[in-house]
Amino acid sequence: MSFWESYILKKIIALLIASTLYIDSLQAQNVAPAITDPAALAKVQEQRDAVFKKMFADPTNLTLLFEYANLSILVGDLEAAIGVFEQMLIYDNELPRIRLELGVLYFRLGAFALANTYLKSVKEFNPPPEVLNRVNQFLEAIEEAQEPIKFQQTISMGFKHTTNGNSGINADFIEIGDFLLDVDDDSKRASDKSTLLNYSLSLDQDLNHPRGDNIQYFFSYGSDVFNTYKQFNVQSNVISVRRNFNLDENFFRVTQHGCCDLLSFLDIEDAVFSPSINLVRVVLNREEILRSGRISLDYSGLLSNGSSILLSYYRDEKSFATSPMKSGRINGFAFGQTFSIPGGQGIVGYKAIIENFRGGVDYEFFENLGFELTYSKPLETGWQLSSKYSYADKAHDADFPLFGKRVDRLETLRINLTRSIGLCWSTNLGAVFSDSRSTINIYKRSANNYSATLNYQCFK
Repeated sequence: MSFWESYILKKIIALLIASTLYIDSLQAQNVAPAITDPAALAKVQEQRDAVFKKMFADPTNLTLLFEYANLSILVGDLEAAIGVFEQMLIYDNELPRIRLELGVLYFRLGAFALANTYLKSVKEFNPPPEVLNRVNQFLEAIEEAQEPIKFQQTISMGFKHTTNGNSGINADFIEIGDFLLDVDDDSKRASDKSTLLNYSLSLDQDLNHPRGDNIQYFFSYGSDVFNTYKQFNVQSNVISVRRNFNLDENFFRVTQHGCCDLLSFLDIEDAVFSPSINLVRVVLNREEILRSGRISLDYSGLLSNGSSILLSYYRDEKSFATSPMKSGRINGFAFGQTFSIPGGQGIVGYKAIIENFRGGVDYEFFENLGFELTYSKPLETGWQLSSKYSYADKAHDADFPLFGKRVDRLETLRINLTRSIGLCWSTNLGAVFSDSRSTINIYKRSANNYSATLNYQCFK
């Protein structure tokens, strides 16, 4: 091939590269930008656009290509950076640093096969020890990421202070018919302290499905041992299995809204259908008091406004060992949404709940209407704040013997602060304020609980 033929071919390749980069520059970010400040991010984007214009004049300049790739990484456009690095290898196939960058970028995008190829190719160029160590770290991370089952174990230990350690009545008298009976002081609420211990195991099984379906398994054991009122010591076990189906299309999508524009609210992207089963066992003072088996069908996804949505149906079978009349079945529906707060990195959400319970006798039957409000936000001090307010209104279908009509209203506020301590440890500070009001005084309860726990999660 003559000099001019080689020159023309090189220019054609350069123009193709520039055209490809122009198309990539029009695409949206594919990961979160490395810069969180909006003004700084806009400035970097301007620099990226300026470098891109220079590349049209000198599309074979490796320095400009490398600068453009690095700026693309900063703004979160990893695919554009990959395109640049791969095209740089057309000019010079022996660039181990570029191969390393490609391996890292493909790893960040989850394309482990390509990442593995590029990272292993770096070793062919006898890299220095620090580069070789970095390559080996990413190759080990790829092996872990490709394991079909990933697991995490967590053990937590801590303490709790409660203003109602004896589950005491929050009333001075009990009304039975036309009579008022004073509540004994020993039956009223009293404070206590307790020791908390919890262990949990989470397993995530990758089904190697094109849609990314997986199965999640969970097991936990927890205990709450009181200093004084030991008859209220509680142990609990939870076992759950959840199967996630990532759907190709939205089942509820409406192609022609017409007069029913309200249905457009259900146009969901990235829809997931998740059936699950949850088993619970509760032991009070070494005697089993409750077994519960719950089956849930959840449908979730993203709406066009960026919020996430959840539609859920569940059926919960409860069996009380000491109170057969309270045993029965709950059928419930829940609907919720969560929203990201622009700029503040906070998340707010709500959930509406409707439940129907059928127990052993008609006066234990009830309908429950409830809702939840949630808010979470990372704090500047390194703590993660999460909070939830919940309200439930339970109206029983029939009058209780001697006591009459029963309607319960329960309010609960939970506030939680979590902070990481290194890679393996974290600490948790929590507060729970609950108030249960009822038309029957013996069911009135209130408590304030304050807890602190230390968590470890680097078990292998």
